[in-house]
Amino acid sequence: MDIPAVPLERVLRRVDHIWGPEMAPHHLLFGMSGSGKTTLIKALLGLCRDDRVLILAPKPAADPVWDGPPGEPYQWGKPVTAITPMFGYAGEAGGGPASMWYRLTGGPDRADTARRFGAALAIVAAEGHTVLILDDVRETCRQLRLAESVDSVMNLGRSASVCAILSATETSYVSGRGQGGMVWIGHTTGLSAAKAGAELLGWRGRERQDTCAGLAPHQWIFSEDQPGHAGPCIVTDEPRQQIPGRLNG
Repeated sequence: MDIPAVPLERVLRRVDHIWGPEMAPHHLLFGMSGSGKTTLIKALLGLCRDDRVLILAPKPAADPVWDGPPGEPYQWGKPVTAITPMFGYAGEAGGGPASMWYRLTGGPDRADTARRFGAALAIVAAEGHTVLILDDVRETCRQLRLAESVDSVMNLGRSASVCAILSATETSYVSGRGQGGMVWIGHTTGLSAAKAGAELLGWRGRERQDTCAGLAPHQWIFSEDQPGHAGPCIVTDEPRQQIPGRLNG
């Protein structure tokens, strides 16, 4: 299948043009562990320098992939065990360029994690004005049983200025999967995973499944459904891990 290859910087410019509170299609990232989902999220965060960001990281142990460099440990969000109303606008300062990025961490007590995450989602639903990142949406929806809470926040969307990034390793339990206005399909293994990726793009047929199956780590098929879109493309270079300046054009 012939799909144009486009540099990441060009795709980010397109995303920057259409991704905002007044027109807020959500992102859905699908790929196996090691496909580069967190690296891609960090590239997208470069478009959110001045926004309030909440990252839900449900793993029961600390995840060093989110740690910043020495001297700037909160570059990708300050790890917290809870958030309070008006987080980012009042109270404890966060991380990121404007001290408004927070990373809500999981723990070994899954019932406690579910309670804390549910309370955070309720605050986002009540206040809006948040870029919400679900680092493992399947874990949050299935294991923590918060699918309804995630759905509620996703349904608010542009009406409450909520922009979401859903990161998934499989799609069976992905809440909000039908609301991904921007879809990124990454490296997977196995026919069933390639088929799932093709289905998220609205594709049918073996040739299109093979296109998904042939992606290498840190390579993505990007598709979006906003006005003026140019159709799906293959992102050709690895996302940068530093926070870039806001892109224009």
